Amino acid sequence: MQTSFKNTKLINDPLWGLIDITDFLPMIDVPQFQALGFKYQLGITSLLFPSATHTRKQHSFGAFRRTQQLADRWLHKGFINQDEAKLIVAFALWHDIGHGPFSHVSEEVTKELYGTDHDQHGSLLIDNLQDAVKAVNIDFDQLKKLFTHENPLYLAVHDKNLGTEKLDYLSRDAYYTLGEIPGVEYLAYHTYFIDGKVVIDERAIDQAKAIQEFYVKMYKNVYLRKNSTIAQRLIQKMILELLREIKMSEDDFWALTDFGLLGLFETSENNSVRQYYQRFIRRDLPKNAIAIRSEKFAFIEEIAHKPQNIFGVAEDVMQKLISSERFATPSKLEVLERDIEKLASLPANSILVVPPTSVARFVPKDINIYMTGGKIATLSNYFEDHFKALEEEGRSYVVMRVCVFEENRLALSEPAIAQKIKDYILSLV
Repeated sequence: MQTSFKNTKLINDPLWGLIDITDFLPMIDVPQFQALGFKYQLGITSLLFPSATHTRKQHSFGAFRRTQQLADRWLHKGFINQDEAKLIVAFALWHDIGHGPFSHVSEEVTKELYGTDHDQHGSLLIDNLQDAVKAVNIDFDQLKKLFTHENPLYLAVHDKNLGTEKLDYLSRDAYYTLGEIPGVEYLAYHTYFIDGKVVIDERAIDQAKAIQEFYVKMYKNVYLRKNSTIAQRLIQKMILELLREIKMSEDDFWALTDFGLLGLFETSENNSVRQYYQRFIRRDLPKNAIAIRSEKFAFIEEIAHKPQNIFGVAEDVMQKLISSERFATPSKLEVLERDIEKLASLPANSILVVPPTSVARFVPKDINIYMTGGKIATLSNYFEDHFKALEEEGRSYVVMRVCVFEENRLALSEPAIAQKIKDYILSLV
């Protein structure tokens, strides 16, 4: 008897070891997926953490492998069928296919200019990739419903607490930045899909709380590091100036890689863009001169031996700053920056306003728990103080910054000038 062996395709992953990608090669080989190999997972965070150069492609393979394991468990327990198992694995592979250059960093600009984020763009992008989906024997219409969140099975990958892509990026980002990996395997093993909801077994409650706490830790120590948020705003300013100059179509912008966008910055005919770019690659970033934060947490900022002013304001005032439309888009921030330059008698293109970012991510999402006897409860039912503590931790890191390049830092941080700038910003809300 003659035996046929398929030509197995394996890749090696730092976290997972060997991953078998044989059955999904047509989806992997499309240019739009391959381009994710030139888009950093953490945008410009490698400025602070030199090892954080892992890509969206690497993360997608990690989410793919984690979803394979989850699908096998759910299939065995009868939560899903064979077609659904393959469907969620395919969704995990392509879940980030809509990302543009520098990932979330550029999305503040794309949302203003084009009205789309990476999820919306990905949902549109796959319409042109139906042949690749059919080649792996997956129903395209069903895959589309995961992208549009019409099918609750999308939560297997995208649940805010337990989704496979979140568990992968937390593990991967921590590995490449802090040098540690959170313990998520026990939690993943006890994650179920019941009545259209992702739930955890009650025996994994401690692990569920721990992963939420680790998420906040990553935002404090990695995602919202001061210099990282400043560098992100500088990139956004360059993108806005660049797109005014060259009038790039939405599709062409989304197709850019990180390196393609940097090349456009470097060769731009706009003097501001080129000057910003030269400072960026030298890591000559604007410095904090004025910070406004909740008065309860104003002491957190270290100001010794630095020319900067920290202003504490009441919590309700801070909430107005967070929600104000006056600071909601890069164009509106640009107007504010010009006003501050005039108030402080500083040269053009010297001020960078960095508003509070990712505030919603500090509001923990509840977790469904499968209790003994089949009852489904929520984590907040039992650990209300846990959620309050996470929210308070998040508020402690909410800050609006007014930054300036080093040569003008002393001038902007002069107490009378800083007070005038703070009063002006608060007058806008």
